[in-house]
Amino acid sequence: MKKYLLIPLVLILFGLWSCMKPNVDDILKKESSHLVKSMNDLIINPNFNWKTTKTINVNVNLPSEINVLPLSILSNDGKRVYFTGYPENGNNILKVKITVPTYEKNLKIAFAKQSNISTKLVPIQGNNLNYTVTNNNKSALMVCDMTGLTTYSQGGWHAPANGQNAGVLRDTHFSDVFPSGLVIGDPNNYTMTFTSAQAIADFLPGTGNSQVLTQNVTNPPDASLTGNWAGQIAAAIMNVEFNDKGYLGSGPNKLKDLVFFAGPFQGMSVTNFLNLANTAIGGGGLGGFTISEIAYAAEQININFENGDQNFFTCTTNSGGNGTGPTEVHYTGTLAYEDLWPWKGDYDFNDLVINYDFDIFKNVNEEIRHITATFVIYAFGASFYNGFGFVLPAVSNDAIINVTGSHLKPSSIFHLQPNGLEAGQPNATIIVYDDAFDLMQHPGVGIGVNTDPSAPYVTPDTIVIEMSFIDNGTVPAGGPVTFNQLDIGNFNPFLVVNQERGVEVHLPGYPPTALANQTLIGTGQDDGNSGTVHYYRTVNNLPWAINIPEVFKYPIEKQDITGVYNHFAEWAESNGQLYPDWYQDNPGYRNSNLIYQQP
Repeated sequence: MKKYLLIPLVLILFGLWSCMKPNVDDILKKESSHLVKSMNDLIINPNFNWKTTKTINVNVNLPSEINVLPLSILSNDGKRVYFTGYPENGNNILKVKITVPTYEKNLKIAFAKQSNISTKLVPIQGNNLNYTVTNNNKSALMVCDMTGLTTYSQGGWHAPANGQNAGVLRDTHFSDVFPSGLVIGDPNNYTMTFTSAQAIADFLPGTGNSQVLTQNVTNPPDASLTGNWAGQIAAAIMNVEFNDKGYLGSGPNKLKDLVFFAGPFQGMSVTNFLNLANTAIGGGGLGGFTISEIAYAAEQININFENGDQNFFTCTTNSGGNGTGPTEVHYTGTLAYEDLWPWKGDYDFNDLVINYDFDIFKNVNEEIRHITATFVIYAFGASFYNGFGFVLPAVSNDAIINVTGSHLKPSSIFHLQPNGLEAGQPNATIIVYDDAFDLMQHPGVGIGVNTDPSAPYVTPDTIVIEMSFIDNGTVPAGGPVTFNQLDIGNFNPFLVVNQERGVEVHLPGYPPTALANQTLIGTGQDDGNSGTVHYYRTVNNLPWAINIPEVFKYPIEKQDITGVYNHFAEWAESNGQLYPDWYQDNPGYRNSNLIYQQP
């Protein structure tokens, strides 16, 4: 009898154990509970990649009726937009790589209001985000009749008169359309006036770096004073006014009354946009927008109906916009470096603290047109004269037309090609600056800049890099680059140590460039000769740099990061499973007295 009672007893005990079995997080916490006083005490899984972000493959299946409508992918809380765009090649499947913080478990997919589809919260499964929109999810669309509309690019308005081209319209009707001349700019500040058809023909197309007017100008021979956006704005005014007078296109809707379908000017009429653009270029203020945003939006007006409808515009009744939202994709974060490679440093990760913000402008084919990369140098706790650059690993050296904005000395250790990319590199390599001390002057106290609270504060320096991939319809020799191919979340930033071009410091697992001194790999405390995944790691798998997907509040001088951020060690030793948001300002996460505070 007793032996039969053992069976239910065992089952009861097993059930009790099952109810009380420890949580996986509790196990990880127990394993991470050994004493950690510094980075050197960490026990790191060799497979841990030190990333605070993850790249996921997005697959959204769309009904054919809405394949031209953009959709957005947002954070779980809806505060960050990770992507806005279209399926490639006009198909009905959006396939794209996006990079998000590792703490994101679900993402929101938001559709253009014209589609009448509500926002969906979709779980991330592994490295994939999959969602299918059925016809049951959507309502019928209102039709915006834009038949008969025509526009011309800058090149079209520049062309000599021939047959029935834009040059003929320009020469025949310019004085009727602009009896007092074509004026761009802000009458309360500065303007640029063109008094004849020949004057505007000579001026277009406008090229060069876009700049605000600083004087009144009449019939300038070129755009040297104002750059590309002046040409785009002038051509847009030509398209709107010639259409309004009845000389260009026909149909039920005027070009001036259409509204931007998406982007920062979403829901804004062409007329209101041109008023804003004129104020901006004339020195009256940008109205909260950037020069690049204004230039690209003006170009959208010019090219939208040049070769079929490019779907940049819709009718007022169909407008889903309120003047907000990105035309472009934003990708931002902060890089923090140690610069003693191949030897370990003090792990305060403040030898360079630099924020990046990529604004990526695309067309409806998801091809990159332009990237504006803004870098803000917050601090460098170093005595070395370090430089900084980055590689776009999936972009060839001949796939970018032009790069401007690099801050280099005349005798720089870096050598650039005519298009602004670093010479001698197979992949597109952009040098941001060659010497941090040329950008932020040492305050005369302490090591470096903005890492010692007792030293005077130095205003952070900002550098803006402009990268043109497609310019007025011109594609570089290497061909167009799609957003999916760009894979911006895996760009490869690097520090160059103390004016020695071959001494590079990269994120862990990222390869050196073609110009790095390969003989240094695997020397000192670097373990890079153990395989490519060990690039820029120590034998104990410690890094020389970290990448944070927001503005990073960095440690003061000589403060090991494990003592500044209370959950950094648990995050690192759990292979990133615990506290993936360790860098945020949550209760109990930080020792604020050890973080540099701006005065």
